[in-house]
Amino acid sequence: MPTSGKINQPGVYALPIEVYHGQPTVGPSISSSGLRTIWQQSPAHYYVDSALNPNRAPGEDRPAFAVGRLAHKLLLEGTDGLAEEFVTRPEQWSDWRTKEARVWRDEQVLAGKTVITDADLAAVTGMAESLATHPLVEQGILDGFVERSLLWQDAKTGVWLKSRPDVIPNSSGLFADLKTTASVADDELARSLASYGYHMQAALVGMASEAVLGRPMEEFALVWVEKAPPHCVRVTVLTGADIERGRMQLRSAIDQFARCLDTGRWPGPGGDRADAEYLELPAWAATRIDRELELQAAEANDNHSHPKAA
Repeated sequence: MPTSGKINQPGVYALPIEVYHGQPTVGPSISSSGLRTIWQQSPAHYYVDSALNPNRAPGEDRPAFAVGRLAHKLLLEGTDGLAEEFVTRPEQWSDWRTKEARVWRDEQVLAGKTVITDADLAAVTGMAESLATHPLVEQGILDGFVERSLLWQDAKTGVWLKSRPDVIPNSSGLFADLKTTASVADDELARSLASYGYHMQAALVGMASEAVLGRPMEEFALVWVEKAPPHCVRVTVLTGADIERGRMQLRSAIDQFARCLDTGRWPGPGGDRADAEYLELPAWAATRIDRELELQAAEANDNHSHPKAA
């Protein structure tokens, strides 16, 4: 790294998560989550909460995020260093309503710790126990270098890209990412894949493997574990077709990111159009309304043809 502390060479780096989510490179950088926000929402939605925005509001650590970090720490790395990163809320407080509780919480956050509850720890411990007994986990699907950051420059635009796989395999081309979920039922997993754009995340890992590690990603597996008992586990492999779709979506989002950096403009979903747009009812709504109008017209004609007796 240069003397400025900013990364100027592609490589694998052991960055703290808060550094990774900032701007660790000599030029502006963007990760999978940022690119997915640009694609699924707009550049404006990405910029408002990004480290590039000097006026962004301080982020609030939602409970779900804290549990997610705890799950990744415990499930992938075990208990080593757990006390340095997490602290359990004292039993005397069941919430943060009192001033004393809020002061204690803020002190922990300033100290760089994530506050969890006993219930959080019990749930994640249950997930870890269930995960450990899955045959593919026993065979080492989650073995490798844990949560290292891969950074490189996009060949087309020159912008810096960031990827942080849960596990970088020691030698194989099989990457795996751990996901917690409400259910491992087929429809729930398919919904999560589409809603969260995990195929785009997989595609960026593949790009990182080629650019930084010099080897292709052969497969990308999602290791799912339910957050509530019985903590069922499933392992799914994404198809090459979906990963290629993700790669094309990433290309579009990276190009948009580069244009925004060049122009200093971060447009919303409507872009920078100078004219008004037409807005139509969705097809299902128009069909329903038309059908209702037809029924009412038929009923009116029927009443007109057969007037009620006086």
